[in-house]
Amino acid sequence: MSNCSAIVCPVDFSEHSKVALQRAAAWARHFSARLIVVTVVEPLLVNAAAATYDTDLVRDEVLPELRDFVERAFLAGRTTLSPFDATVLVGEPAAEIVALARREHAQLIVIATHGLSGYRRLLLGSTTEKVLRQTTVPVLLAPPPEQTPPNVDPSRIDVGRVLAPVDFKDGCVNEVRAAASLADTFGVPLLLVHVVTPLKGIERLRPQLETHNFAQIERANQQIQQLASEVGTPVGIETAVTVGSPAEEIARIAVARGVGLIVMGLRRQEHMFGPRPGSIASRVLGLAPARVLALPPGEAHAEWLTATSVVETLVP
Repeated sequence: MSNCSAIVCPVDFSEHSKVALQRAAAWARHFSARLIVVTVVEPLLVNAAAATYDTDLVRDEVLPELRDFVERAFLAGRTTLSPFDATVLVGEPAAEIVALARREHAQLIVIATHGLSGYRRLLLGSTTEKVLRQTTVPVLLAPPPEQTPPNVDPSRIDVGRVLAPVDFKDGCVNEVRAAASLADTFGVPLLLVHVVTPLKGIERLRPQLETHNFAQIERANQQIQQLASEVGTPVGIETAVTVGSPAEEIARIAVARGVGLIVMGLRRQEHMFGPRPGSIASRVLGLAPARVLALPPGEAHAEWLTATSVVETLVP
């Protein structure tokens, strides 16, 4: 990530978005990136105030509150106040967040998985999902405070291990290379995980099913070893092939192996309301205590992850 890069962090003044902001600031410091903190005011709220205020006045009133929130977040994280740009937008939150990231040529969006509900509903789980549907840049999702281990400091990038789930589908190699680049940057092992979903059936077919499942496991072991050898990383690659429900197994391994960052691609599926993140990715986000870096389809997302400037600008 070059010195002119930007990280966008949406906040809604909730405790959860405060944690996301602390994480965004840590990544911005480590990668010498410009931190842009944004809050989005929904049009209905502006319209309700239109009798007294115009849109610019609404922004002017919210902006000092936003800056104060950022300062208090840094104070809570016991870190020095980092330089940041604050902006207030009006519109549909997800669309405004993605558009801002596009205008500012951001390389990363850092967002909480859930936000406030009720009157000040700016960042909901549904908003985060919409951002994942629309984004063309990586999105780092911060788990809620209650899901974060007590010994984890959100203001620091303590990774432990980088985990990359692999499904051997198109795009998998690019995602693993991006994860390997981050593992190299942070100086931690990369763990590749593939989960075999076992076939189940009636009891009299058990021998045939067990033979099939064993063959799937053996094939996956060969494929994952081949993938590891193709990618390579100085800090080493660990591999694991397991059997079960993919999301649950990924989350379980993340906890057991001390994983602090999960890097996974978004497998978008057509849905009656438009493309949505794959069901496995969405499930992992709800189960894993680690941060999740979601990579949109395509190769563009790997550019800043594989650039040599990432290593050069990283603070040890």
